[in-house]
Amino acid sequence: MKTGTVIELLPLCLAAALLAACGAPRPAGETPVPARGAAVVFQKKVFKLVKTPDPELEASLEGLLSASYDVAVKNHSGDKPMEIGFTYSVSPRGAVYPFSEIEVSCIMQERYSRRYGPELCRDFFGEVGARVRRAVAGRQ
Repeated sequence: MKTGTVIELLPLCLAAALLAACGAPRPAGETPVPARGAAVVFQKKVFKLVKTPDPELEASLEGLLSASYDVAVKNHSGDKPMEIGFTYSVSPRGAVYPFSEIEVSCIMQERYSRRYGPELCRDFFGEVGARVRRAVAGRQ
């Protein structure tokens, strides 16, 4: 049996956390209060990879995304990206081969999304796109 990579296990971990949170009992008559600083997916983008399994490319995705995040954070260091709660998530999207495409989400605290989201996500996705193009060049 093949051991899953972190990227493959991420959707399962998120689903388990969501199910656990939804299953928690709530006292009768209590209504949920919206969280201050709730995180929102500001934007999503799909990136095409390769049509056939490529373990080397799959292994490089974590570093590729991490490096893209670092560039976006550096570009916006004056805006305090950590305070904004900027992060990302990735999900496989391919129909036959899951990593033929990936969907990357740009996530931040809702209260900062209108002000910082467009530029921060544009820089992040621009960097991801450039790195993906270099990574898949010649592999198709």
